[in-house]
Parts: sequence; C-alpha cells; structure tokens
Amino acid sequence: LMSGVKNNVGRGINVALVNGKTGEPLDTKFFDMWGGDVAPFIEFLKSIQDGTIVLMGTYDDGATKLNDEARKLIADLGSTSITNLGFRDNWVFCGGKGIKTKSPFEQ
Repeated sequence: LMSGVKNNVGRGINVALVNGKTGEPLDTKFFDMWGGDVAPFIEFLKSIQDGTIVLMGTYDDGATKLNDEARKLIADLGSTSITNLGFRDNWVFCGGKGIKTKSPFEQ
C-alpha cells in the first residue's frame, strides 16, 4: 500500500488512508515526530473523512513531538495504545474515522 519499494517508509509516523467502502487507497504520508512539527500531522488527522480506514506505523521515533491533541485525535480513530507510545517505540495500528468502538488491530 505504501509503495513497492523496500524500506519505503519515512521517519516518524507513516499513515495510509483507504476508502472504507471500496478499499481504494486514498493517500499515504509520513510525519517526522523527531525533527518535524506536529501541527501538519494534527491538520491531516482533522481532515480525514468519516468512513476512512486509517493505517499507521512508526519507524525510528513516532512519539517525541506528539502532544495531547494529536494523541486524542488518534485515540478517536480507535487507538488505545497511543497514550503510552514513547520514544522509539514500535507501533502499528488500524482504525477508522467515525469508529464507535476501540480497534482490536493495534500492537
């Protein structure tokens, strides 16, 4: 989904959006949570439409720049582990915008 290239992810949080009805890939991005700014990530999370499947995974460090607002937006997608994500933790997650329960697809 991210790309056909091996080791194709960026430092930080890698995100793929998929249409929840058709399975069509919508967008892929990565946000550097070590040297970058959390504001673009927050705006991206706010722009996700209801019914979208959201896949996330970290590479290197996905937590240093995360603030309470970003963590809450991810929790609203169904995450239960985002509040405990720390420096250089490995984390993968599949949730959705508009989800009514917590996602069982997280580690």
